[in-house]
Amino acid sequence: KQWYQRRVAITAGGAAINCYLKSTVLHFGGIIGLFVFIYLTASSKNTATPMKRLGYVSGLACCLGLESSYLLDYVISVDPSIIVTAFVTTSVVFVSFTLTALYAERRSMLFLGSLLSTALSGLLILSLANMFFRVPSIALFSVYLSLIISCLFVMYDTQLIVEKKRLGDNDFIWHSVDLFIDFVIIFKDLMIILTDKEKKKRRSNK
Repeated sequence: KQWYQRRVAITAGGAAINCYLKSTVLHFGGIIGLFVFIYLTASSKNTATPMKRLGYVSGLACCLGLESSYLLDYVISVDPSIIVTAFVTTSVVFVSFTLTALYAERRSMLFLGSLLSTALSGLLILSLANMFFRVPSIALFSVYLSLIISCLFVMYDTQLIVEKKRLGDNDFIWHSVDLFIDFVIIFKDLMIILTDKEKKKRRSNK
């Protein structure tokens, strides 16, 4: 619990800093975060000390915050309360899907792995294609699809972590990163969806 609280706080701190500074350079912290993510994927508890890896995870959390700052800045300009609503909703969704996976039949969610990989590939192709066509409805559909995929990943990752633990994999740092990434993606998707709904509501009231 404390691990997640600290990583969320660091992510929020990174976002707050760049919302204040509005630095394009800091926004590209997300790219740095990608390299950190790759490092964590390749590393193991045998090649780096736990404290060192926790430091890299904190860097990843900060970079994710920096990368998300433009989205947060935009959401604040529409309605600041959306951030709180999205965060609370994300927490409820995350806990609900995690408990569902924990209390479900053992290994019953692991079949989702291949389906989610295929869905992610389709989402990537759709997003890349829409970079050229720029159709707002397709962009919004991609966000909804991303949200569904991320929610299913919470269940899949939870059961996968449990199975790895039973097989002797005690790499709690990487297990936590898996779920933390799921949480961040759900949070960002919900912010985009709620912001879009708020803008449509305001247009209809005019």
